[in-house]
Amino acid sequence: LEPALVKTRLDPNQVEICKKCRINKPVVNLRVNDVYCKDCFLSAVHHKFRATLGKNKATRPGDQICVGYSGGGASAALLHLLKTGIESDEKRLMFVPSVLHVDEGVILNLDQHARIENIRARCLEAGSHGFPVFVSLLEDPARVYPVLDLANPQLNVQFNEELGEGLQSALLNMKENSAKEDFVNTIRRRAILSGAGAMNCPKVFTADHGTKISIDLLAGVAMGKGVNLSHETGFRDTRSADGVVLRPLRDVSGKELALYAQFHKLNFSPDPNISTGKESLHSIRKLTEEFLVGLQADFPATLSTVFRTGDKLQVDTSESTDTCVLCEGPLDTAAEMHNALQAAYWSTIVSVKGTKLDDDVLSSNRLATLDLANLRAETDPSRSEEHTSELQSRKISR
Repeated sequence: LEPALVKTRLDPNQVEICKKCRINKPVVNLRVNDVYCKDCFLSAVHHKFRATLGKNKATRPGDQICVGYSGGGASAALLHLLKTGIESDEKRLMFVPSVLHVDEGVILNLDQHARIENIRARCLEAGSHGFPVFVSLLEDPARVYPVLDLANPQLNVQFNEELGEGLQSALLNMKENSAKEDFVNTIRRRAILSGAGAMNCPKVFTADHGTKISIDLLAGVAMGKGVNLSHETGFRDTRSADGVVLRPLRDVSGKELALYAQFHKLNFSPDPNISTGKESLHSIRKLTEEFLVGLQADFPATLSTVFRTGDKLQVDTSESTDTCVLCEGPLDTAAEMHNALQAAYWSTIVSVKGTKLDDDVLSSNRLATLDLANLRAETDPSRSEEHTSELQSRKISR
Protein backbone atom coordinates (compact mmCIF):
# COMPACT_ATOMS: atom_id res chain seq x y z
CA LEU A 1 0.00 0.00 0.00
CA GLU A 2 1.21 3.47 -0.86
CA PRO A 3 2.40 5.40 2.24
CA ALA A 4 1.05 8.55 0.61
CA LEU A 5 -2.48 7.19 1.06
CA VAL A 6 -2.13 7.17 4.84
CA LYS A 7 -4.02 10.12 6.27
CA THR A 8 -2.47 12.07 9.12
CA ARG A 9 -4.54 11.97 12.27
CA LEU A 10 -5.93 15.24 13.54
CA ASP A 11 -4.86 16.78 16.81
CA PRO A 12 -8.08 17.20 18.87
CA ASN A 13 -6.73 20.47 20.29
CA GLN A 14 -6.55 21.98 16.80
CA VAL A 15 -10.08 21.06 15.68
CA GLU A 16 -12.39 24.04 16.00
CA ILE A 17 -15.46 23.78 13.74
CA CYS A 18 -17.69 21.13 12.22
CA LYS A 19 -16.73 20.09 8.69
CA LYS A 20 -20.32 20.43 7.45
CA CYS A 21 -22.02 23.37 9.15
CA ARG A 22 -18.81 25.35 9.81
CA ILE A 23 -20.39 26.78 12.96
CA ASN A 24 -20.56 24.35 15.87
CA LYS A 25 -17.73 22.62 17.68
CA PRO A 26 -17.23 19.02 16.48
CA VAL A 27 -17.76 16.05 18.79
CA VAL A 28 -17.31 13.16 16.30
CA ASN A 29 -14.26 12.14 14.28
CA LEU A 30 -15.04 9.79 11.40
CA ARG A 31 -12.60 8.37 8.86
CA VAL A 32 -9.48 9.72 10.63
CA ASN A 33 -9.99 13.44 9.95
CA ASP A 34 -13.69 14.03 9.13
CA VAL A 35 -15.14 15.88 12.13
CA TYR A 36 -18.82 16.73 12.72
CA CYS A 37 -20.96 18.28 15.42
CA LYS A 38 -23.68 16.22 17.04
CA ASP A 39 -26.58 17.71 15.05
CA CYS A 40 -24.85 17.31 11.67
CA PHE A 41 -23.79 13.76 12.49
CA LEU A 42 -27.29 12.61 13.53
CA SER A 43 -28.80 14.36 10.53
CA ALA A 44 -26.36 12.55 8.21
CA VAL A 45 -27.25 9.13 9.65
CA HIS A 46 -30.97 9.82 9.21
CA HIS A 47 -30.37 11.00 5.64
CA LYS A 48 -28.41 7.86 4.71
CA PHE A 49 -31.15 5.64 6.14
CA ARG A 50 -33.97 7.49 4.38
CA ALA A 51 -32.04 7.80 1.12
CA THR A 52 -31.34 4.05 1.02
CA LEU A 53 -35.03 3.28 1.33
CA GLY A 54 -35.99 5.97 -1.17
CA LYS A 55 -33.57 5.24 -3.99
CA ASN A 56 -34.31 1.50 -3.87
CA LYS A 57 -38.10 2.03 -3.75
CA ALA A 58 -38.21 -0.60 -1.05
CA THR A 59 -41.60 -0.02 0.57
CA ARG A 60 -45.11 1.22 -0.13
CA PRO A 61 -47.63 2.85 2.20
CA GLY A 62 -49.30 0.26 4.40
CA ASP A 63 -46.66 -2.46 3.94
CA GLN A 64 -46.27 -4.85 6.84
CA ILE A 65 -42.56 -4.95 7.71
CA CYS A 66 -40.86 -7.47 9.98
CA VAL A 67 -37.81 -5.96 11.70
CA GLY A 68 -35.24 -8.45 12.95
CA TYR A 69 -33.95 -7.54 16.41
CA SER A 70 -30.90 -9.32 17.84
CA GLY A 71 -30.28 -7.08 20.84
CA GLY A 72 -27.19 -5.39 19.40
CA GLY A 73 -26.49 -1.71 18.91
CA ALA A 74 -27.23 -1.78 15.17
CA SER A 75 -30.64 -3.37 15.77
CA ALA A 76 -31.46 -0.80 18.46
CA ALA A 77 -30.39 2.04 16.15
CA LEU A 78 -32.59 0.66 13.36
CA LEU A 79 -35.66 0.61 15.62
CA HIS A 80 -34.96 4.16 16.76
CA LEU A 81 -34.55 5.36 13.16
CA LEU A 82 -37.86 3.72 12.24
CA LYS A 83 -39.61 5.28 15.21
CA THR A 84 -38.20 8.72 14.37
CA GLY A 85 -39.19 8.35 10.72
CA ILE A 86 -42.76 7.29 11.51
CA GLU A 87 -43.24 10.11 14.02
CA SER A 88 -41.62 12.72 11.76
CA ASP A 89 -43.63 15.74 10.64
CA GLU A 90 -42.03 15.70 7.17
CA LYS A 91 -41.93 12.75 4.78
CA ARG A 92 -43.21 10.24 7.30
CA LEU A 93 -42.51 6.56 6.80
CA MET A 94 -45.87 5.04 5.90
CA PHE A 95 -45.23 1.32 6.43
CA VAL A 96 -46.11 -0.65 9.58
CA PRO A 97 -43.15 -2.28 11.42
CA SER A 98 -43.32 -5.26 13.76
CA VAL A 99 -40.31 -6.56 15.69
CA LEU A 100 -39.20 -10.19 15.67
CA HIS A 101 -36.56 -11.55 18.04
CA VAL A 102 -35.16 -15.01 17.29
CA ASP A 103 -33.62 -16.56 20.40
CA GLU A 104 -30.35 -18.40 19.73
CA GLY A 105 -29.74 -19.79 23.21
CA VAL A 106 -29.87 -23.34 21.87
CA ILE A 107 -26.50 -23.01 20.11
CA LEU A 108 -24.93 -21.76 23.35
CA ASN A 109 -26.41 -24.71 25.25
CA LEU A 110 -28.32 -22.47 27.70
CA ASP A 111 -31.02 -23.90 29.94
CA GLN A 112 -34.66 -22.89 29.53
CA HIS A 113 -34.64 -20.47 32.48
CA ALA A 114 -31.65 -18.54 31.09
CA ARG A 115 -33.24 -18.42 27.65
CA ILE A 116 -36.50 -17.07 29.06
CA GLU A 117 -34.65 -14.32 30.93
CA ASN A 118 -32.73 -13.35 27.79
CA ILE A 119 -35.92 -13.25 25.73
CA ARG A 120 -37.65 -11.09 28.36
CA ALA A 121 -34.75 -8.61 28.35
CA ARG A 122 -34.82 -8.37 24.54
CA CYS A 123 -38.59 -7.81 24.59
CA LEU A 124 -38.25 -4.95 27.09
CA GLU A 125 -35.59 -3.30 24.92
CA ALA A 126 -37.50 -3.68 21.66
CA GLY A 127 -40.84 -2.77 23.23
CA SER A 128 -39.53 0.61 24.38
CA HIS A 129 -39.84 1.87 20.79
CA GLY A 130 -43.58 1.26 20.69
CA PHE A 131 -43.73 -1.46 18.01
CA PRO A 132 -45.46 -4.86 18.37
CA VAL A 133 -42.96 -7.51 19.46
CA PHE A 134 -42.90 -11.20 18.53
CA VAL A 135 -40.57 -14.00 19.61
CA SER A 136 -39.49 -17.25 17.98
CA LEU A 137 -36.82 -19.88 18.62
CA LEU A 138 -33.94 -20.70 16.30
CA GLU A 139 -34.67 -24.43 16.47
CA ASP A 140 -38.42 -23.98 15.92
CA PRO A 141 -38.87 -20.77 13.87
CA ALA A 142 -42.31 -21.58 12.46
CA ARG A 143 -43.94 -20.99 15.88
CA VAL A 144 -44.13 -17.27 16.63
CA TYR A 145 -45.23 -15.98 20.04
CA PRO A 146 -46.68 -12.45 20.35
CA VAL A 147 -45.66 -10.44 23.41
CA LEU A 148 -48.87 -8.91 24.75
CA ASP A 149 -47.63 -6.93 27.77
CA LEU A 150 -44.43 -5.11 26.79
CA ALA A 151 -44.08 -3.49 30.22
CA ASN A 152 -43.98 -6.88 31.94
CA PRO A 153 -43.54 -9.63 29.32
CA GLN A 154 -45.26 -12.86 30.31
CA LEU A 155 -43.85 -15.45 27.93
CA ASN A 156 -45.48 -18.76 27.14
CA VAL A 157 -42.69 -20.09 24.94
CA GLN A 158 -42.70 -23.85 24.35
CA PHE A 159 -39.27 -25.41 23.89
CA ASN A 160 -38.87 -28.46 21.66
CA GLU A 161 -35.98 -30.41 23.15
CA GLU A 162 -35.82 -32.84 20.24
CA LEU A 163 -35.33 -30.06 17.68
CA GLY A 164 -32.82 -28.34 19.95
CA GLU A 165 -30.75 -31.50 20.33
CA GLY A 166 -30.83 -32.02 16.58
CA LEU A 167 -29.47 -28.53 15.94
CA GLN A 168 -26.76 -28.93 18.58
CA SER A 169 -25.77 -32.26 17.06
CA ALA A 170 -25.49 -30.69 13.59
CA LEU A 171 -23.13 -28.02 14.95
CA LEU A 172 -21.02 -30.54 16.85
CA ASN A 173 -20.57 -32.61 13.70
CA MET A 174 -19.02 -29.62 11.92
CA LYS A 175 -15.26 -29.52 12.41
CA GLU A 176 -14.51 -26.11 10.90
CA ASN A 177 -15.42 -22.97 12.82
CA SER A 178 -15.96 -21.06 9.57
CA ALA A 179 -18.53 -23.65 8.51
CA LYS A 180 -20.28 -23.36 11.87
CA GLU A 181 -20.55 -19.57 11.60
CA ASP A 182 -21.87 -19.76 8.06
CA PHE A 183 -24.38 -22.45 9.03
CA VAL A 184 -25.69 -20.40 11.96
CA ASN A 185 -26.02 -17.31 9.75
CA THR A 186 -27.93 -19.35 7.18
CA ILE A 187 -30.42 -20.87 9.61
CA ARG A 188 -30.85 -17.48 11.34
CA ARG A 189 -31.86 -15.94 8.03
CA ARG A 190 -34.24 -18.84 7.37
CA ALA A 191 -35.70 -18.47 10.87
CA ILE A 192 -36.36 -14.74 10.42
CA LEU A 193 -38.06 -15.33 7.08
CA SER A 194 -40.13 -18.17 8.51
CA GLY A 195 -41.23 -15.99 11.43
CA ALA A 196 -42.01 -13.10 9.10
CA GLY A 197 -44.23 -15.42 7.09
CA ALA A 198 -46.13 -16.39 10.23
CA MET A 199 -46.56 -12.68 10.98
CA ASN A 200 -47.88 -12.02 7.44
CA CYS A 201 -44.96 -9.73 6.66
CA PRO A 202 -43.62 -10.20 3.10
CA LYS A 203 -40.65 -7.87 3.73
CA VAL A 204 -37.94 -8.08 6.38
CA PHE A 205 -35.58 -5.35 7.61
CA THR A 206 -32.24 -6.41 9.04
CA ALA A 207 -29.58 -4.22 10.71
CA ASP A 208 -26.70 -5.23 8.42
CA HIS A 209 -24.46 -2.16 8.15
CA GLY A 210 -21.69 -1.23 5.74
CA THR A 211 -18.87 -2.54 7.92
CA LYS A 212 -20.48 -5.96 8.35
CA ILE A 213 -21.34 -6.21 4.65
CA SER A 214 -17.74 -5.40 3.63
CA ILE A 215 -16.41 -8.09 5.97
CA ASP A 216 -19.00 -10.61 4.74
CA LEU A 217 -18.06 -9.85 1.13
CA LEU A 218 -14.36 -10.62 1.51
CA ALA A 219 -15.04 -13.59 3.80
CA GLY A 220 -17.53 -14.91 1.25
CA VAL A 221 -14.95 -14.66 -1.52
CA ALA A 222 -12.47 -16.58 0.63
CA MET A 223 -15.08 -19.27 1.31
CA GLY A 224 -16.01 -19.63 -2.36
CA LYS A 225 -19.62 -18.47 -2.14
CA GLY A 226 -19.58 -17.23 -5.72
CA VAL A 227 -22.97 -16.51 -7.21
CA ASN A 228 -24.69 -15.95 -3.85
CA LEU A 229 -22.45 -13.05 -2.79
CA SER A 230 -24.68 -10.43 -4.38
CA HIS A 231 -27.67 -11.72 -2.40
CA GLU A 232 -25.75 -11.69 0.87
CA THR A 233 -24.27 -8.21 0.45
CA GLY A 234 -26.79 -6.31 -1.70
CA PHE A 235 -29.75 -4.24 -0.59
CA ARG A 236 -32.26 -6.95 -1.55
CA ASP A 237 -32.01 -10.64 -0.82
CA THR A 238 -34.61 -12.34 -3.01
CA ARG A 239 -33.46 -15.95 -2.69
CA SER A 240 -36.42 -17.09 -0.61
CA ALA A 241 -39.98 -17.48 -1.83
CA ASP A 242 -41.21 -16.67 1.70
CA GLY A 243 -40.18 -13.02 1.57
CA VAL A 244 -37.57 -10.41 0.72
CA VAL A 245 -34.76 -9.36 3.07
CA LEU A 246 -33.92 -5.64 2.89
CA ARG A 247 -30.88 -3.89 4.38
CA PRO A 248 -31.72 -0.21 4.96
CA LEU A 249 -28.55 0.47 6.99
CA ARG A 250 -26.07 -0.75 4.38
CA ASP A 251 -24.83 2.80 3.66
CA VAL A 252 -24.10 3.45 7.37
CA SER A 253 -20.91 2.18 8.99
CA GLY A 254 -20.76 0.26 12.23
CA LYS A 255 -18.92 3.13 13.93
CA GLU A 256 -21.66 5.58 12.97
CA LEU A 257 -24.37 3.31 14.37
CA ALA A 258 -22.43 2.86 17.63
CA LEU A 259 -22.12 6.63 18.03
CA TYR A 260 -25.79 7.09 17.10
CA ALA A 261 -26.83 4.66 19.83
CA GLN A 262 -24.57 6.42 22.33
CA PHE A 263 -25.90 9.91 21.56
CA HIS A 264 -29.51 8.75 21.92
CA LYS A 265 -28.67 6.64 24.99
CA LEU A 266 -30.35 3.57 23.52
CA ASN A 267 -30.78 0.57 25.78
CA PHE A 268 -29.41 -2.64 24.27
CA SER A 269 -27.46 -5.69 25.41
CA PRO A 270 -26.21 -7.99 22.63
CA ASP A 271 -26.26 -11.72 23.20
CA PRO A 272 -22.99 -13.62 22.62
CA ASN A 273 -22.62 -15.98 19.67
CA ILE A 274 -20.37 -18.93 18.88
CA SER A 275 -17.46 -16.66 17.89
CA THR A 276 -17.73 -14.01 20.63
CA GLY A 277 -14.42 -13.46 22.38
CA LYS A 278 -12.49 -15.75 20.04
CA GLU A 279 -9.11 -14.86 18.56
CA SER A 280 -8.68 -13.78 14.97
CA LEU A 281 -7.63 -17.24 13.75
CA HIS A 282 -10.88 -18.75 15.03
CA SER A 283 -12.50 -18.50 11.59
CA ILE A 284 -12.15 -16.93 8.17
CA ARG A 285 -14.65 -14.22 9.05
CA LYS A 286 -12.87 -13.26 12.30
CA LEU A 287 -9.56 -13.03 10.45
CA THR A 288 -11.13 -10.93 7.68
CA GLU A 289 -12.71 -8.63 10.25
CA GLU A 290 -9.39 -8.01 12.01
CA PHE A 291 -7.66 -7.37 8.68
CA LEU A 292 -10.21 -4.87 7.34
CA VAL A 293 -10.82 -3.01 10.59
CA GLY A 294 -7.08 -2.74 11.22
CA LEU A 295 -6.48 -1.48 7.69
CA GLN A 296 -9.32 1.02 8.04
CA ALA A 297 -7.47 2.74 10.90
CA ASP A 298 -4.77 4.09 8.56
CA PHE A 299 -6.56 3.86 5.20
CA PRO A 300 -10.06 5.31 5.77
CA ALA A 301 -11.26 4.38 2.26
CA THR A 302 -10.74 0.63 2.84
CA LEU A 303 -14.25 -0.41 3.86
CA SER A 304 -15.99 1.92 1.43
CA THR A 305 -13.89 0.58 -1.46
CA VAL A 306 -14.76 -3.03 -0.63
CA PHE A 307 -18.38 -2.09 -0.07
CA ARG A 308 -18.75 -0.27 -3.41
CA THR A 309 -17.11 -3.18 -5.20
CA GLY A 310 -19.82 -5.45 -3.82
CA ASP A 311 -22.49 -3.15 -5.25
CA LYS A 312 -21.37 -4.12 -8.75
CA LEU A 313 -22.07 -7.83 -8.26
CA GLN A 314 -25.13 -9.20 -10.02
CA VAL A 315 -26.78 -12.60 -10.31
CA ASP A 316 -27.60 -14.22 -13.64
CA THR A 317 -30.61 -16.33 -12.66
CA SER A 318 -31.08 -17.67 -16.17
CA GLU A 319 -28.20 -20.13 -15.83
CA SER A 320 -29.70 -22.35 -13.13
CA THR A 321 -33.17 -23.14 -11.86
CA ASP A 322 -31.99 -25.45 -9.06
CA THR A 323 -31.53 -23.97 -5.60
CA CYS A 324 -29.53 -24.91 -2.53
CA VAL A 325 -31.58 -26.60 0.21
CA LEU A 326 -29.87 -24.47 2.89
CA CYS A 327 -29.32 -20.93 1.61
CA GLU A 328 -31.93 -21.17 -1.21
CA GLY A 329 -29.49 -19.56 -3.63
CA PRO A 330 -29.00 -20.71 -7.25
CA LEU A 331 -26.67 -23.66 -7.70
CA ASP A 332 -23.51 -23.12 -9.70
CA THR A 333 -21.90 -26.51 -9.03
CA ALA A 334 -22.76 -27.95 -12.45
CA ALA A 335 -21.10 -25.13 -14.39
CA GLU A 336 -18.97 -26.00 -17.40
CA MET A 337 -16.42 -23.37 -16.40
CA HIS A 338 -13.91 -24.27 -13.70
CA ASN A 339 -14.98 -23.43 -10.16
CA ALA A 340 -13.82 -23.92 -6.57
CA LEU A 341 -15.93 -27.03 -6.00
CA GLN A 342 -14.46 -28.82 -9.02
CA ALA A 343 -10.97 -27.91 -7.79
CA ALA A 344 -11.79 -29.42 -4.39
CA TYR A 345 -13.07 -32.62 -6.05
CA TRP A 346 -9.94 -32.90 -8.19
CA SER A 347 -7.69 -32.33 -5.16
CA THR A 348 -9.47 -35.17 -3.33
CA ILE A 349 -9.06 -37.52 -6.27
CA VAL A 350 -5.35 -36.80 -6.68
CA SER A 351 -4.73 -37.10 -2.92
CA VAL A 352 -6.40 -40.51 -2.74
CA LYS A 353 -5.28 -42.12 -5.99
CA GLY A 354 -1.94 -40.39 -6.40
CA THR A 355 0.34 -42.36 -8.75
CA LYS A 356 -2.52 -44.73 -9.61
CA LEU A 357 -3.85 -42.13 -12.02
CA ASP A 358 -2.58 -43.10 -15.46
CA ASP A 359 -0.91 -40.69 -17.84
CA ASP A 360 -3.95 -40.72 -20.11
CA VAL A 361 -6.15 -39.30 -17.35
CA LEU A 362 -3.60 -36.65 -16.45
CA SER A 363 -3.11 -35.55 -20.04
CA SER A 364 -3.65 -31.81 -20.34
CA ASN A 365 -5.92 -32.13 -23.34
CA ARG A 366 -8.31 -34.43 -21.43
CA LEU A 367 -8.70 -32.43 -18.22
CA ALA A 368 -11.69 -30.52 -19.62
CA THR A 369 -13.63 -33.74 -20.31
CA LEU A 370 -12.88 -35.75 -17.17
CA ASP A 371 -15.86 -37.33 -15.43
CA LEU A 372 -15.16 -36.30 -11.84
CA ALA A 373 -18.27 -38.08 -10.59
CA ASN A 374 -16.95 -41.51 -11.63
CA LEU A 375 -13.46 -40.75 -10.36
CA ARG A 376 -14.86 -39.68 -7.00
CA ALA A 377 -16.94 -42.84 -6.78
CA GLU A 378 -13.80 -44.91 -7.40
CA THR A 379 -11.89 -43.12 -4.64
CA ASP A 380 -14.71 -43.63 -2.11
CA PRO A 381 -16.00 -47.25 -2.20
CA SER A 382 -18.34 -46.58 0.73
CA ARG A 383 -20.35 -44.10 -1.32
CA SER A 384 -23.89 -45.36 -1.80
CA GLU A 385 -25.20 -46.24 -5.24
CA GLU A 386 -27.86 -43.56 -4.97
CA HIS A 387 -25.31 -40.88 -4.21
CA THR A 388 -23.07 -42.08 -7.01
CA SER A 389 -25.89 -41.98 -9.53
CA GLU A 390 -26.76 -38.48 -8.37
CA LEU A 391 -23.20 -37.30 -8.95
CA GLN A 392 -23.14 -38.94 -12.35
CA SER A 393 -26.36 -37.24 -13.36
CA ARG A 394 -24.86 -33.84 -12.66
CA LYS A 395 -21.97 -34.51 -15.03
CA ILE A 396 -19.58 -32.23 -13.26
CA SER A 397 -16.68 -32.04 -15.66
CA ARG A 398 -13.42 -30.22 -15.33
